[in-house]
Amino acid sequence: MPAPQARILLVDDDPALRRFAQMALEDMPLDLITCDRVSTAVQVLQEGPVQIIVTDLMMPGESGLGLLQRLKEQPALRGQARVVVLSAGLTPARREELVHMDVWCLLDKPVSVVQLMACINEGLAPASPTKPPATAAPEPLPANAARAHAQAAIEEYFAGDGALYRAYRATCLTQFVHDVHNGDTAAAAHDLVSLRHLAHNAKSVLRMLGYPALSTQAHCLEEDCTRGRSAEALAGWQALRTAVLAIGNP
Repeated sequence: MPAPQARILLVDDDPALRRFAQMALEDMPLDLITCDRVSTAVQVLQEGPVQIIVTDLMMPGESGLGLLQRLKEQPALRGQARVVVLSAGLTPARREELVHMDVWCLLDKPVSVVQLMACINEGLAPASPTKPPATAAPEPLPANAARAHAQAAIEEYFAGDGALYRAYRATCLTQFVHDVHNGDTAAAAHDLVSLRHLAHNAKSVLRMLGYPALSTQAHCLEEDCTRGRSAEALAGWQALRTAVLAIGNP
């Protein structure tokens, strides 16, 4: 009988990131289980062991840090799984905190296909006394033409696979329509928390698609929401939504 496939659990509220991981890992002999919240992830872990747990930190409801705390307090829930944190804005202080929470590997968003596959491959290898180094955040792309940005993104995040990039981009364009609707709803209600989550996810997606300037714009929106700057956040959302919709309608 063939050996059972390794089970990988990905916990992230960003549908674009979940789709990216599914597309990047689809040729690997593993069972990728995706969840958009911690409560669902806990149910998966209660149903059976996994080999690797990949989690974001900032999510609606219970955060990724809450999940890490659960895993530390309930060893049976974690089992022998290696834990990977995939998140944006991993400061030195946060990295140090995560190491003490038994996190095996740290990956910065946006992550490339090569980085993600390397992490999963190492995570499935026999235990080693040393941990892989935390991946540094990629440098911003130079301000060149749109085609050059896209090609740079293909090389950096998609291992040079243009077909994978185009397939992922197509799914993102569909998602953008829903994101704009959700953003408009949040803006109308002055719901800066929801708008902040939307901007947080958008900044990684936009960089992966080769739009570093728009990624920076989304980051500024996230900061305005975090600091409660309502007027700036609402104006920033209007500018970002216009730019995002223009991606699909050049």
